[in-house]
Amino acid sequence: MSNAKQPDVNDQTIDVIDQAVDFLRVHYREHGVEIRNAHAHAAVSHYLGFNSKIALKSDDHFDSTDTQLLAYRDTGVSKLRKHIPLMKPTPLQGLDVLQLGAVIYAGLAPACELCDEKSLSITPLGYEDSEPDGWVCHPCAEQYDEAYATCRFCGDGYIYRASEINHRGECSEHDGESVYDEEELEDMESFLEYHQNH
Repeated sequence: MSNAKQPDVNDQTIDVIDQAVDFLRVHYREHGVEIRNAHAHAAVSHYLGFNSKIALKSDDHFDSTDTQLLAYRDTGVSKLRKHIPLMKPTPLQGLDVLQLGAVIYAGLAPACELCDEKSLSITPLGYEDSEPDGWVCHPCAEQYDEAYATCRFCGDGYIYRASEINHRGECSEHDGESVYDEEELEDMESFLEYHQNH
């Protein structure tokens, strides 16, 4: 698992793009692939929907110091697929584009709130990615399982603070869904009885 230390969040000079570029380069260097800085910058720009690094830097509405930009920014690999083959020869052309997108996502995301490291397993807390309650990596969520939990209906792909999950294992969105009224219980009993007898 690639990890890169995130600077102090109180430092207003944090550039999320530079962090993502560094994370991408370190991750692939650990796997024996050396990616030039300019190509890494281009890849991050494409993932964010821009045709080039210049286009990203020229966008007056893009705030590269916003550590929560993944919460509202449309991202994806379509521009990576389009532009990487057009680059001068680069190791990026031999990489799996979906994996590359996952590495860029991890680089753009805030560091884990517990270990303070960027990670490929980083996950926004809660169901709504547009307003995450924080970010945690899966190893930390598993290690500190008294602080984090999953909803039985949302599945393991979503992590919540344990205080957000009720005693039935439900998030607020699914609160009460595992409680059946009398009619539903009778229907279930009839269904089971039918299958046991046939």
